[in-house]
Amino acid sequence: MAAACQRVRLVADLTMNVPRDAAGDLECGAQNVLRGVGAVDTVERVDVTALQPRLNDLQVEATATVAVAAPDTDAARDALADGFGVAAVDVVQVDHADAGADAPVEEYG
Repeated sequence: MAAACQRVRLVADLTMNVPRDAAGDLECGAQNVLRGVGAVDTVERVDVTALQPRLNDLQVEATATVAVAAPDTDAARDALADGFGVAAVDVVQVDHADAGADAPVEEYG
């Protein structure tokens, strides 16, 4: 039986490689890296917490709130970690705070 995809809202601590020629400021560049991940539906917020300049890019540590299309939280984390430009996903929490009436309900059993 195939697992149905749902939107999983995550708050994650990430390490990303942002291109030096990215349009806008550093947070916009980090948002664009996350928007480029196929499974990411929306990028709600990115807070840059550290920056390490490198030869061709900027290594950024950030806390991001994203909605990912995945069957469960583990798959959402894996999809985020597999994204181009995402070097590491350290801490992931499912964020239920702003789940509205259209948020899917997980079924057990």
